[in-house]
Amino acid sequence: MPPLETDAARRARLRRARRQQKSSRPWPALALAALLLVGCIAFCGLVAAFGALRSSSLLAEQPNASHPTLLILGVDQRADETGPTRSDAMLLAGQQPDSGQAALLSIPRDLWVDIPGVGEQRINTALFFGYDGADPMAGPRLAATAVQQNLGVPVDRVAVIDFSAFVRLVDALGGIDVDVPRAIVDTEYPTPDYGVTTIRFDPGLQHMDGEQALVYARTRHGDDDFGRVERQQQVIQAVATRLVNPAVWPRLPAVLEVIRSGVVTDVQPADYPALWSLMQAMGAGNVQRATLADAATPWITPTGAWVLLPDWSAIEATMVRLFEETR
Repeated sequence: MPPLETDAARRARLRRARRQQKSSRPWPALALAALLLVGCIAFCGLVAAFGALRSSSLLAEQPNASHPTLLILGVDQRADETGPTRSDAMLLAGQQPDSGQAALLSIPRDLWVDIPGVGEQRINTALFFGYDGADPMAGPRLAATAVQQNLGVPVDRVAVIDFSAFVRLVDALGGIDVDVPRAIVDTEYPTPDYGVTTIRFDPGLQHMDGEQALVYARTRHGDDDFGRVERQQQVIQAVATRLVNPAVWPRLPAVLEVIRSGVVTDVQPADYPALWSLMQAMGAGNVQRATLADAATPWITPTGAWVLLPDWSAIEATMVRLFEETR
């Protein structure tokens, strides 16, 4: 007959059993999976945009789930402003399934196109003309339709980002690293109180907080609109690089809170794996970028407006090069 177990020995045995049971649970694998999922969701909001995270269908009932094309719209709307607004930045992102290479196209806001139901206008006015106070996706939906019909590339998803939400997003990530190719000086950069100030960026690798990243992406008096859209692409790629860095993943709950309070998009959970793959390609520098700089010519409309007249053959060639393999 074995000796009776004392109370102290029984308590010690139970403590050892609990420790062994605890250490045998698969928390590391579950934590990694959770972080990856959070990263996917964060990217969907990043490359997306506004209000509360809400869902609605866009152009197709069955988008290309494996490699959806995403239209990203950036808007300049101050905290005290509501109602319709134009898009200040338009970028189209996709990924080629065979090579895995990401594609990123900046669409000039002054591109003169036919907007369905409206007529010939600058492409950035589609968001304005589509505005519906009862449907936050109405404006983005018309913008996506205008891009799809004029550029000939199906648009599966759309997202709109407010600049103040972008600042908070970059700050939640702990800032981004951007290699500034040349010195930039803008003596007329607009301030929130409708004044102007002077900003400067020296060449070289720089760590930027949210406000600095926004200024870098928006300034245009130091060069031109095409230089501006190139910088916007740089900033998006820098955000992707930051997000795929595991050292940054503890910050993702803060990123998700920014997205929850500042994003409106029709991105669906089924899109997360493809968008995570797109982010990884961008973060690794495996991305082909274009601006349509050689596919548009300055033109004055009969009413005296300065716009960019599309060279459709050149635009078609660019679309084929960037997106032909995404379908």
